[in-house]
Amino acid sequence: FIQSGFLGWIANAHDMRGEYIKAIHFYEESLQISMSQKGKKAKRETALTLNRLGSLTRELGRYDEAMDYHQKALNIQKSGSPKAMTAETCVLMGMVKCKIGEFKSALNLYEDSLLVLKNALGEDHSSSWKTMAQIGSLHFELSNYEQSMTILLEAERWQLSSVGEEDRDTLETQALIGRVLSATGQYEMALVKLRDVCEKQRKLFGSKHPTISDTLKYIGECFLDQEGMATEARLQFVECYNMRKQFFASDQIHIAESMVDIIRARSGQPERALAIYRNAMLVYKEYLSDDHVLIGRLLVFEGDSHAEDHEFSTAIDRYEEAKGVFSKAFGGECAVDFALVAVNIGKVLLRKCDYDSAKASFTSALDIYQQILPEGHPKIRSALNHLDRVEQEEALCV
Repeated sequence: FIQSGFLGWIANAHDMRGEYIKAIHFYEESLQISMSQKGKKAKRETALTLNRLGSLTRELGRYDEAMDYHQKALNIQKSGSPKAMTAETCVLMGMVKCKIGEFKSALNLYEDSLLVLKNALGEDHSSSWKTMAQIGSLHFELSNYEQSMTILLEAERWQLSSVGEEDRDTLETQALIGRVLSATGQYEMALVKLRDVCEKQRKLFGSKHPTISDTLKYIGECFLDQEGMATEARLQFVECYNMRKQFFASDQIHIAESMVDIIRARSGQPERALAIYRNAMLVYKEYLSDDHVLIGRLLVFEGDSHAEDHEFSTAIDRYEEAKGVFSKAFGGECAVDFALVAVNIGKVLLRKCDYDSAKASFTSALDIYQQILPEGHPKIRSALNHLDRVEQEEALCV
């Protein structure tokens, strides 16, 4: 166990440096040693190492492999381990489920595990508030912003009182809070939060780490959501891309995603954008199912480029495909992605002078925005402006 423990420490050091593949190598060696031993301690060490391997392969986008590691850990733990340990493994499985877009299954795992963890370890235990943070993150993905913020703030309160503000998990929760602030139109607060997180992450991890690149992406998204801030967004996306190149291969989802972000922040190049989106689609489909929300969003971006190139029929086709993906991904629930695609369809229909259909599409988007966003949100104002424009152009046409 001494040798296995040493290997675990080395693996953790590589993890902290963002060197996930190297960390996996040492955990695999540690796993071989623990699996060759007998007794409860060896089984417990094996399960823990399997879960660490699952977490690292998840970070690399190898989701099937990650789930297999966690399932093996769970199978070991079911024979005699405390319920809290099996619950922690179920949370890790939920994190994989969330990554592959199985949101309802992930939420069930989180909520069931949280009950077990609270009963076994207490509400103030790190495993409990880590699970709370994951639930908050999932509600963000589902556009349940108010619920997400409430849960994340509660998780942050526990984290600050127990492990402090320069802890990896605390910073992850605070980055998520920044994302919710951005999504709800509180851009200045979001940028302050995210920049503070980024600064603390650099102190914790060094100047470069995959987690820092994620925060840079969130800052870029915050800028891109604001009118006239595309240049600022692009700078963040480029820095994110350059950092990710040091940790991930060109055929991994992280690099494809960053290239998509960069071209989204640079209008006026529809043909180049389409080439990047098609390449990204090939990469996404290597890792994700056809009904994953990221594939739906990529279809929307493709539609935008076709619309910019005046290929309106093709644009509408892409938007309709995206709607089908979102319907499967969100199970018919109200989500911001439905509103975005409705707005973009409305813009194309307006350019085709199909005023009634454009009005219906913008109205649909407005209804969704008003359900999930705070009053006065820029997206609500924008949808109202689109409806006014339909009325004005229709009046001029008559």
